[in-house]
Amino acid sequence: MRRRTVLGAVGIASISGLSGCLGSILEDEDSPGGDATNDEGYDTESQGGQTVPLVPLEDAYEWYEADEAEFLDTRGAGQYGASHIEGAHLSTAPDGVEDDPTKEWSEDTRIVTYCGCPHSLAVLRASELLANGFENVYALDEGYNGWTDAGYPTVGESAESIPTFEIVGRSSPDHEGEYVWLSTLDESQQEISQVEADGSYELLVRFADVDEETVLSLEAPDYALEATLGELTSGVVDA
Repeated sequence: MRRRTVLGAVGIASISGLSGCLGSILEDEDSPGGDATNDEGYDTESQGGQTVPLVPLEDAYEWYEADEAEFLDTRGAGQYGASHIEGAHLSTAPDGVEDDPTKEWSEDTRIVTYCGCPHSLAVLRASELLANGFENVYALDEGYNGWTDAGYPTVGESAESIPTFEIVGRSSPDHEGEYVWLSTLDESQQEISQVEADGSYELLVRFADVDEETVLSLEAPDYALEATLGELTSGVVDA
């Protein structure tokens, strides 16, 4: 499974002076997302023709404590292996895994997807589940980091032991709303962001067992490259 169509040509990273960082509001390229709410009063985001409700951390934890929802970790297998919500299942965005746990679940199962960015991958996976007939799918608004910050149950490394790196890049403004994917070369860890109106994007990276010499793969809408984490964080990434 590939995250997206791989670009035919691999570009070369160009690192220039730092510019302003951008937020990452996940929206479908062809439909507005963002500030709408559903019948429960939750904010929603649109993706792939589906409307995904963003469940607040407190409500998600109530469901967790009452065993009223299944939790899906939509990050890569490496991130899941390093640390995840206790009892959560791996179901990597956008399409899940080969033996995806959802294959055994009824369509009325309440599902909470989560990631660490804080919910871009979670919304992607949730939209796929909704498109496949599941009726009660939510993305965790505050993401995995919000869960760990609250001290809720996890398995594996503590969140504090995994450093956060910031990558700032530039694409063409023509690609506003399209995705930028960052992954380890074995694709076991991944993060995504979106291109903003001015062509800029920002990735906040929390990968386990990486350092400045680790080579990562970055795929923007108009270029793709492999570079070390140190190179990617030393300035603005461009084609």
